[in-house]
Formats: sequence, structure tokens, C-alpha cells
Amino acid sequence: MLTDRVAAVLEEYAAKGVFRSFDRTRSSFRMVWHHDRRFELRVDARKRALSFRAILPGVPVASEMYRELVQFVESRHGEDLPPHRRADRAKVQFRCTNRAGSVSLAAIIQDDDVEYATRRLVMMVHEIFLTFLVEGPYYEYLVEQLGLEEDRW
Repeated sequence: MLTDRVAAVLEEYAAKGVFRSFDRTRSSFRMVWHHDRRFELRVDARKRALSFRAILPGVPVASEMYRELVQFVESRHGEDLPPHRRADRAKVQFRCTNRAGSVSLAAIIQDDDVEYATRRLVMMVHEIFLTFLVEGPYYEYLVEQLGLEEDRW
């Protein structure tokens, strides 16, 4: 079952301490992760999709930040990245959506390698928080929307 295969990967991350808390419902997983925020990963077996809903709040659809985020996510498929950092399009494709300023990220599994897709999705969210937001011009966003203390940065 798809959800069980996703669970096996996420449980590995939880056991290593990547998530501060972790629990499972029938078709979703909840964890506390970056900046002590709650994340929910939903599994849609019919669509073969894994989705982190509302990973970034307060990002207007027509904003430069959202355009740059979509470009950043797309760039993770790029041949200029080393293979261990690149997401293989034949295995997984990412899709960003923005509903009323709330950004979600989905991984669409292209083959039967559920473990690969799950790991790449976790890595993608990790890179959004540690590369895109931190290295980009989004200091104010981190403070205003994610509630980070100004003196921590």
C-alpha cells in the first residue's frame, strides 16, 4: 500500500530526529519540523501524489516571491545539479500551488519508486526552508510570517 511505503520513509526520518514529533492517520502524516511549525503530508493513492499543504503562509499569488519559489522548485530538476541533489523527472515531478496566499507543494510519483519520491519531497521542503528562504531576500518574510525572532538571524 502506498501510504505504508511513505510511512516507512517518514518513520526513518522521525527516528533520526529530523522531525520533532511525528504521527500518522489513515492517509496523512503530521510532524513538527522547520521552525517548530506543524506540517501535514497527505497521500492520495489514486493520483499517486504526496502533498505538503500550506507550507508557506502569506505568499500572494502574483508576488515575486511566489514566482521565484516556483522557479526554485523547478530548478531542482536541473541537469546542473549533482545527481544526489537533483530530482529525476522520470521518478517524481513537483507542483506548487497557491490558494489564497497559502503555498502547498506536491510530489507526483512517476514510477513505482515511492521511497525516492518521498525522500525527494522531504528534501525539497528542507531546501525551501534552508536555501530558498535563508539565502534569498526573505528575511522579513521569516520574521513576519513564520514568527522567527529577529535576533536569531
